Amino acid sequence: MTVPSVTRRTVLRQLAIAITAAGSSSVNLEAARLVHTIAGESRAQPGGYTPIRLTVHEFRTVSRLAELIVPADTRGGSAVDAGAPEFIDLLCSQNDQLTIIYQNGVRWLDATASNQFAANFIDTPQEGQTSILDGLVDAERGRDANNYREGVGFFSWIRRMAVDAYYTSPIGIRDIGYQGNQVLSSYETPSEIIDFVTRAGDDLGL
Repeated sequence: MTVPSVTRRTVLRQLAIAITAAGSSSVNLEAARLVHTIAGESRAQPGGYTPIRLTVHEFRTVSRLAELIVPADTRGGSAVDAGAPEFIDLLCSQNDQLTIIYQNGVRWLDATASNQFAANFIDTPQEGQTSILDGLVDAERGRDANNYREGVGFFSWIRRMAVDAYYTSPIGIRDIGYQGNQVLSSYETPSEIIDFVTRAGDDLGL
């Protein structure tokens, strides 16, 4: 898939640059909606979405991580249902720095999973996958950081971007409650949401 127009490509690039510059703390809502629109158009094509920048393996790994970070529940779908992997890939397609973060992150996950479970992360049983994420959460909190320090930065990135992608999608907007005619120019991930996904071991059952 190619980005359909110069205007769309410009918006994608501006959002991708803004996310890396701000550490993904705030997302322009209209720009994010455009990203979701482009992703949705691609998913509707025969064969579905084809990754633009990430490899198929990297995309599958990002998809699995997004599903673990924001799983489906009784209120709505998962981050994958909301198009988070496509959202991330489209932004990577416009930002080399972001691409490197995800490529290195997936490489680290695969190496860690291979050392512990003799398989790439995506082929590791769920218990092993969540064990690795538990280790990242512990390292982020300053516990047992030696073996996981390298992966903490990537985990922080994908956790925040998966949450951002979810809550700027139609599924996520319904989840937090539609605000009528109120116009929002940007979406900043609420601190309580970040706290929620950070408590992976306790709150997400990881």
